[in-house]
Amino acid sequence: MPNKQQSKQLNEWLYKLCRIHNLMLSERFKWWECNRSPVNACSIYITHLPELKDPPTYYHQKRANHWSRESDDALYKGVHSQVIQEAIKRVEDTFNRFIKGDFKRQRSGKPRFKSVKRYRTFCFPQLKADCLTVSPHPHKRKNGKARRDIAQINLPKIGQVKVIYHRPIPEGFTIKTGRVSHKADGWYVTLLLEDKTIPSLTPPEIQANEENSLGLDVGLEKFWTASDGTVETIQQHYRKSEDKLAKLQNRKDKKPHKSASRRKLAKKISKHHQKLQRKRKQFHYESATQLVSRDEQVFFVEDIKSANLSRKNKPKQDADGKYLPNGQSAKSGLNKSINDAGWGQFLSILIYKAAKAGRDAPWRVCTVVKVKPDNTSQVCSCCDLLVQKDLSIRVHECLCGLILDRDWNAAINIKRVGLGIIKRVGSCIFPTIKCRKRSRKTTTKEAHTIPV
Repeated sequence: MPNKQQSKQLNEWLYKLCRIHNLMLSERFKWWECNRSPVNACSIYITHLPELKDPPTYYHQKRANHWSRESDDALYKGVHSQVIQEAIKRVEDTFNRFIKGDFKRQRSGKPRFKSVKRYRTFCFPQLKADCLTVSPHPHKRKNGKARRDIAQINLPKIGQVKVIYHRPIPEGFTIKTGRVSHKADGWYVTLLLEDKTIPSLTPPEIQANEENSLGLDVGLEKFWTASDGTVETIQQHYRKSEDKLAKLQNRKDKKPHKSASRRKLAKKISKHHQKLQRKRKQFHYESATQLVSRDEQVFFVEDIKSANLSRKNKPKQDADGKYLPNGQSAKSGLNKSINDAGWGQFLSILIYKAAKAGRDAPWRVCTVVKVKPDNTSQVCSCCDLLVQKDLSIRVHECLCGLILDRDWNAAINIKRVGLGIIKRVGSCIFPTIKCRKRSRKTTTKEAHTIPV
C-alpha cells in the first residue's frame, strides 16, 4: 500500500525499465538481422559480406555506456542499478529462448517490444534479511474489526512501504529477492525465501499398477473425467460473465478518448478480468487438492498443449486469390472455451500439489505422468477396436456391446496407455511410457495406415 509519492516513483521506474527493455531488445534484433543471411538468396560475387560482429551479451549491455550519456543520465539516475541489471537479464533470457531454446531445446516465440501498459514487474535481486518489519498491533477497520497484520518493507531507493502481511515467514528462512508487480487492484510484492539447512530430497519412485493409478481426461463439457467414473463439472467463469463484460466494453467505447470516465471503465473491466482469473485459479487448486487427497498415487494425464489447440485455422484461397470459408467462426467459440477451461494451468497445479503432498507427508507420495493422448477417445477400452467419431458424438458405442461415455472411455484408455497395456492395435501404435522410442519416419508412415 504505497502512498502517492511512492506510487508515482514506482510508475516512473516501470516507464524507465520499459524503455531499457525495448532499447536492449532492439540492439539484439539489429545484431540478429545484420549477421544472418540465407546462402541461396545472396550472391557472394556481387554482395560484400562484412565481418560478423560479436553478439550483445548481458555483461556487454550491462557495462555499456547507455547509462553514462549526458542526455540519458537524468532519466535512469533514479532507478536502482540492480533493478536495471535484472531487467537486462530478462531480455537476455527471452532472446536466448528464441534463438537457442530452453534446456529441453524448445524454442519460444519472437520477443516483442512492450508498451508501458504491458511492462508491470521489476525485481530487486538482493534484499536485506531484516527488510520486513511486522507491526505488533493489528490494523483496525472503521467497524472495529481487526484486519490482517500491517508490515513495513524497506525497498532500496523507495523507502518504507506499508504492506498487508498475508502469512508469517517460517523460522530459519531468510528473504533473498523481492518482485514488485502492478496489477489491476494495486501493487503486490512477492518475496523469495531461502533456508540452506534444508537438504535436497529426491522423491522415491512409485511403481504404477491397476490399484494405485488413475487416468484423467480433460474436456469442455466435464472438466475432468477419471478412469473410475468420477466426474468434475466445469465452471465456465468467463462464459457466465461474458454479457456483463460486453456491456462494460460497449459503455467504454462510447466514451471520448483520454477521458476520466473512459479510464474508470477500463480499470473496472481489468478488475473484473482479474476476478475471473482468480476464480479460475481457485477452482483449479480445489480440484487438484481433491485428486491428491484420494487413495491413488499415480495420475496419468494427457500431454496436451492448449496453445496449439486454440490456434486459428489456416486461411484458404482459390485460384484467383479470394478467401474461402475455413471454419474459423466455429473454431473461435471452441478456442474461447478452451482458454476459459485453463487445462495447462490445472495440470501444472496438479503436478505441484502431487509434489507437495509427498513433502508434507512422506508416506503420502504422489506423482503425475503425462502420456500422449493419440486416439484414446477413438479406441474401445474393452476390445481395442478403433471406432472413429466426431467431437459431436459424446457416447462411445462399440460392436462388442460396450456403451460408455466418451470421456470415461478416453480416461480408461489413458490409464491403459500409461500402464503399458495398450501398445498396438493393428498398424496403429500407441505411445506408452514403457515402449521404446521409434524413428520419426516410421511413426509417420504407420500413423497414415490406421485401419478404419
